[in-house]
Amino acid sequence: MSEDAFRWIVVIGVVLAAMAFIVQAAFVYGMYRVAKASEEKLTPLLEAAAPILGTVRRFVDENGPKLSAAIENASETVKTVREQVDRLGEVVKEVGDRARAQIARIDGAVDQTVEQLENASHTMKTAITRPAREVNGLVNGLRAALSVYAHGRRESVDHATQDEEMFI
Repeated sequence: MSEDAFRWIVVIGVVLAAMAFIVQAAFVYGMYRVAKASEEKLTPLLEAAAPILGTVRRFVDENGPKLSAAIENASETVKTVREQVDRLGEVVKEVGDRARAQIARIDGAVDQTVEQLENASHTMKTAITRPAREVNGLVNGLRAALSVYAHGRRESVDHATQDEEMFI
């Protein structure tokens, strides 16, 4: 490569570096102006917030121990309530178990009573209907005997009534 070409390349590089430096300087100047404008806008806010921050700091310093004590008391209260709820849960479970046992006992007694009532009903039904059937059989026998005695003859098997045919 010739010496002239090399010088031109170096000149172009220096010009590009100078332009980059100028662009960077413009960006830095723009950032400075933005920072200055922000500072001018934020300064009144900071001055107005300073008393509020002081008041908040004093409030926290004065009431911090009270708030800590209140939080500690609330924590203890919650712990006590939790223990009481656990005990109550155990009592409710125990009462439920006892109630289930009593209900099972009552259910057994009711079942036994119903069974005894059914047996008594069946016994009474048998006790009442047996003599009635016996009397009915006796009356039917007497009626048949009187019929045979009155007519003097006995009906043949071919002569069956409609009711008797239903049972054949």
